[in-house]
Amino acid sequence: MKLHFLTFVLSVLIVNFSYSQEIKHSDLATSSRGEFTSYVASDGAVYKIGDRIKIGVPSSNKTFAFITEGDGLLLPITNLTAASSGQETEIKKIWVVGNKRAGYSVSFRTKGITGLSNYTIQFENALSTGEIKGFGKTSDEALTELKKAKDKLDLGLITQEEFDKLKAELSKYIK
Repeated sequence: MKLHFLTFVLSVLIVNFSYSQEIKHSDLATSSRGEFTSYVASDGAVYKIGDRIKIGVPSSNKTFAFITEGDGLLLPITNLTAASSGQETEIKKIWVVGNKRAGYSVSFRTKGITGLSNYTIQFENALSTGEIKGFGKTSDEALTELKKAKDKLDLGLITQEEFDKLKAELSKYIK
């Protein structure tokens, strides 16, 4: 009994030390490599293991520059083709790569919803070029949404509390 309990406690400690809970984009300058369960991106949105993200459009000719498929063992690593635009993919792994001199970045390992494809995504590059559609909003999108909410408040369609909650949520995107 004691041996099973000790083994359980030891395994919990190992898992807790090898996987940090969350990494933020702002922490990458002082970060080190490792695996995480969630990531707060530059757009302010939180991405977690198990979330589904949508593939956007290639940033170069007919292939994606920051999304690859294949594992390098069974399948060669190749840039994803434009045919994958619009697909959803599920986040399976979030990790930080790089070093102090070159800097650190976040990559996602994802699995296609059909289960046949695995992708590696250099996340911030893919997000900034539109190769991935982010959960966050642009400053203009957030401002437009806030103005619509203000109109609804003025018309009595939402309460002051609902408006204040939405304003607090959207203000992180407005620059």
